[in-house]
Amino acid sequence: MAELVTMTTGSVLDLRRESAAGRLYAVLDGCDEPRVRAKAAELGADRGASLYRGAAEADLAAIAPYLVVALPGIVDWLTATLWSAPWGIFAVADADFDTMRTHFRRFLLIDAPDGGKWYFRFYDPRVLARFLPTCDAAQLTEFFGPAASFAWTDPETYGITLARQAWFDAAPARPRVTLRRA
Repeated sequence: MAELVTMTTGSVLDLRRESAAGRLYAVLDGCDEPRVRAKAAELGADRGASLYRGAAEADLAAIAPYLVVALPGIVDWLTATLWSAPWGIFAVADADFDTMRTHFRRFLLIDAPDGGKWYFRFYDPRVLARFLPTCDAAQLTEFFGPAASFAWTDPETYGITLARQAWFDAAPARPRVTLRRA
């Protein structure tokens, strides 16, 4: 069976290009890193917010995942302060902040085999790297949603792993055929 997810290596330069184009988001994990909550608050509600809403937003603020617009300053902050930790993931998308927040909120709780609900820490790079290859095409389409790709850091190489749906990778050029009625 063909791989449905293409994983390649990238660099901080790739992230900086996407950031400069206004297409880069980060989902930051506040669970093990208390600086995340403060950084999201510093950005303002239209560029940094908890993925939780309602009572959970207040009750779980210290351990919540936060979506932020990854402007160049955020990329610099991440590389300088959190790079070697499993701080979260990047998403590249041509979508606005509210669209991305709504999309990611759909995956915070998932159905457990016993019928209950589990928290799904998709924003932990150790989880996402193992999750994506297990998905079928429909699951990948749903999970990627407006995101063209996801990325996470490799603390050993200081590089980036980029994940894309394989069917969006460039296909070899084929001659165009036009059918005409006689």
